[in-house]
Amino acid sequence: MKRYKLIVSYDEFELITTSTDDVEKVVVPIRHRDGKLLYGIDNVQQKMLQNGLEPTEQGLDLLCLATAVYLADTRISRELHSQDSWTREIYIELPVSDLTKFREAKPIFERMLNFLTGDKWTIDFTQKAVKIIEPDEEKCECKDFEVSSLFSGGMDSLISTINYLEQNKKIILVSHAGEGFTKNSQKNIIHEFDNKYETDNFLYLDLWMVFKRDFIPGGGNENSTRSRSFLFIAFGIYIISNFDAIKELQVPENGLIALNIPLDDLRIGSHSTRTTHPFYLNLWNEVLEVLGTYKSVVNPYWNKTKGEMAEECLNKGILSIIMEKSNSCSSPIKATRKKLPPQHCGFCVPCIIRRAAMHKAFGKDGDSTVYTADDLSSIIKKHSSGEGIQLRSFQYAINRLKKNQTMAKLLVYKTGAILGDDEHIKELSEVYKRGLFEVDAFISSEMEDAHEDI
Repeated sequence: MKRYKLIVSYDEFELITTSTDDVEKVVVPIRHRDGKLLYGIDNVQQKMLQNGLEPTEQGLDLLCLATAVYLADTRISRELHSQDSWTREIYIELPVSDLTKFREAKPIFERMLNFLTGDKWTIDFTQKAVKIIEPDEEKCECKDFEVSSLFSGGMDSLISTINYLEQNKKIILVSHAGEGFTKNSQKNIIHEFDNKYETDNFLYLDLWMVFKRDFIPGGGNENSTRSRSFLFIAFGIYIISNFDAIKELQVPENGLIALNIPLDDLRIGSHSTRTTHPFYLNLWNEVLEVLGTYKSVVNPYWNKTKGEMAEECLNKGILSIIMEKSNSCSSPIKATRKKLPPQHCGFCVPCIIRRAAMHKAFGKDGDSTVYTADDLSSIIKKHSSGEGIQLRSFQYAINRLKKNQTMAKLLVYKTGAILGDDEHIKELSEVYKRGLFEVDAFISSEMEDAHEDI
């Protein structure tokens, strides 16, 4: 096991590593010798300028911090470099344009990352000696964009985008991908939007950021990618950092997934993802206020279930057509074990919630998504393969809630602190209950059909 210290540098152009007994110091270059920014950032910046968007120096600082965090998270192995096979100790040093403000935000960044990934982060800042963002007189005139939203290629961001386009809102879609299946989902949906809506009404800005395997010598590789939402949101703030017309970055996520309350006692603590948890988004807003960005992060669907989002979509016809191109699965690569192309497994938590949502909005035959394991009655019987574990966990959580629905108000605190008055807590507990009962309705319908077929 080693503790890692990543130092982001504008002056070094090669990765430099030095070792002591238990600390690995890694100098990470952030730009080429010609001055162009690395890791896909320069490509995005050029496309932004072509559309009249120019980031601020502070926006770039946020994105560079997120780049270092994402590098550490994906290229420092938990198995190799943690005492408990999970918690790593990671130190990051970053030069920034406004040292005073970033140092004031330091404890919030650390709390945010500790909460998000389950690791122990130490973030330090130094004064940046170079200015990277220079006013560009050649940039094009900016269109009258009204909304900026994360666009993951998943079902929730698909619904959110359809709603804005149906309202004729001009929207900036912010995407990130580090592997092909997610990227293909995003591109395929954008292609559908090109055919169905005015292309002037949306701008698609995507960051392809992936680090080669074993990028950090001796670091290994890690697949949990808990920090992806930190990179995703930082990228969105970077894009709108110098655009006064948009004050909010939309993070569309249904309330059940955002809360992500453990279905049983085995999935607790850092083993439950917190990528859009209300507490985590609140910390982002604290950071943005300290930095003086005049921006905020908002989840417009925090009190909706996935099925309610689908049912209330402003164009369900388009949703039903495009839906199969979106991606909800936690690990579509699992299909390759059965010599199939990457696709939805059908039995992970996000897949089950997706299937329940489509059942609510379109009925039992309304989901055209291809699932590797489609038959619920077969899935639930598969003890040895593990395919039925999540489904049985849902059944456990649903039965627990049916016996005592008042416990929902306590369970919403299970994955993190919740801010707000009693009415807000009540709404969170209600969306949790409705979300689970939505899954219950789907399971019951599928099991009834299976029983009739016997």
